[in-house]
Amino acid sequence: MKTNTRFILLTCLLLCFYACDRKPNPQSLIVADSLASTQPDSAIALLKTLEDNIKTESESTQMYYRLLCIKANDKAYIRHTSDSLILPVLHYYIKQEDEEHLPEAYYYAGRVYRDLEDAPQALDYFEKAIEALPQNANYQLKSKICSQMGTLFLYQKTYDEALKMFKEAQKCDIALKDSIGMVFNLKDIADAYRCVDQNDSSLYYFRKAYDLADFHKDYVLMALVKSQIASLYTELGKYDLARQALQPSLDSIDIPSKSGIFSIASELYHKMGDIDSAIYYYKQLLQCGTIYAKQSAHKGLAQIAIDNNNPQKALLHLRQFIQCTDSIQKITDTETIRKLNSLYNYQLREKANKQLTAQNKQKQNLIIIISLISLFALVLLFAYLQYARRKNLQLKTQLEKLEQLRDEQYRKSDQFIEENKRKIEVLEQKLQEASLANNALKLQLEEQIEMTLCANRQAEIELTRRKQAGSVLFESEIYKYIQKQLNTTKVSKNLLSNKDWKELEETINAIYKDFTENICKLCKLNEHEYHICLLIKINKSPIDIAKLTAHSKEAITSTRRRLYEKVFRKKGSPKDWDDFIHSL
Repeated sequence: MKTNTRFILLTCLLLCFYACDRKPNPQSLIVADSLASTQPDSAIALLKTLEDNIKTESESTQMYYRLLCIKANDKAYIRHTSDSLILPVLHYYIKQEDEEHLPEAYYYAGRVYRDLEDAPQALDYFEKAIEALPQNANYQLKSKICSQMGTLFLYQKTYDEALKMFKEAQKCDIALKDSIGMVFNLKDIADAYRCVDQNDSSLYYFRKAYDLADFHKDYVLMALVKSQIASLYTELGKYDLARQALQPSLDSIDIPSKSGIFSIASELYHKMGDIDSAIYYYKQLLQCGTIYAKQSAHKGLAQIAIDNNNPQKALLHLRQFIQCTDSIQKITDTETIRKLNSLYNYQLREKANKQLTAQNKQKQNLIIIISLISLFALVLLFAYLQYARRKNLQLKTQLEKLEQLRDEQYRKSDQFIEENKRKIEVLEQKLQEASLANNALKLQLEEQIEMTLCANRQAEIELTRRKQAGSVLFESEIYKYIQKQLNTTKVSKNLLSNKDWKELEETINAIYKDFTENICKLCKLNEHEYHICLLIKINKSPIDIAKLTAHSKEAITSTRRRLYEKVFRKKGSPKDWDDFIHSL
């Protein structure tokens, strides 16, 4: 029974964990994702069949579906015309901090803005895609990102950055052992070197690309690379090598490559003087070439007609050339305006980002300043509280010492003796009234009387000693020397030396036991204040004290008043301080 209970509890716990975990994406979307890279048309068809069902799914599933739609369209070379689809998806994955899908969302945002011809924004998203990628992971996506960035840099004539990106993409494809990707990367690197007129390097990488395609017997890639080599040879004036390199491409030409290969062939044969072949390929370009290829074809045919003294044909092709040029100019103007708008919008975004960054920086600085001020205030408050606590503790200790000293002085005073005498009388009266049978009470009263008499005898001895101390002090050598210094008519700044002060201190402490210790218990005195106390103890007047310490009488009066307030924490007269010193 106990085992069954444990099993049930464990099962419930696992079900709770499963319920709390994020719901996995439908299998149909995973299939669509796998089809998108190899069969994008099939992926698009599958995604369209799922469109209605996805509306009832969770937000994460809906966002994944939208990302796959963008991905499939991109793979099918369907041009993106708006960023309205990608931005909500991107913002969702940024908010969720989804490490799995965020890099891909950034990548397709870059692809969207590339189609919108907003190169700066596209590059920005590509860079963020690389930053979002886990370290040493997803080389396939990283390769595509670097390749796209390299192409954008190439179009913007930033050749060093383009080379850097193409070579980074090549590293990723080597790690993936993707031979097709490596061929395209080598071709891109060769194109970049060709743009900076490093033709030897360009030929080197074209040949490496061809050798790799030949190794894998990929004849389509072999023909593509050969056509690029032929173009480079044509540019260098090596026509025989160019014709030799171009022939495989002409033998196995496919529809997407016709315009490029026929353009290379027509230019090559025209430069070689094979006019019939040149005319053939120029006419082929008029049927299947791009607007740029048709412009080049009409120009070439016009040149041939002029060379053959056929002005009518030359005029016809020149008119067609002008029409193509006008069309290209319109396209160029549109692209220029679009690029300018993209650049302007990017600059606006950058300006807004900089303003936002500056505002955030100001807020951060303000928070730091407020935090530092608060911390400083807390430190000051803590220091003040510690200081106040220490001062209160010192005051409490000082008052306890003062109270103890007063109690000691009282026990040596006439008042204490008289009070004890009255106490003895009361005790003796109680003793007489006590019952004869109450022996315990009698013993107690007799003991109290004896203790009181003992305290009185000690107080009387102390009083007698203090009375004798005065006469002893006045007969001491240091006292007589001080009196002699006071009676001298010569006024000196220092009537007493350090040795004299030391002797006076020792004499007073010998006669009045612990005088210095008792006074130092109560407060910390400087040398001048201590000397005043010593002179007060030997009954010197304020005028004499002023003369012996080289100060004015007013200064001595002020010091005595201040010392009283310092010890007793209340206002008092100079005489109050003198009385206190005499009582020690």
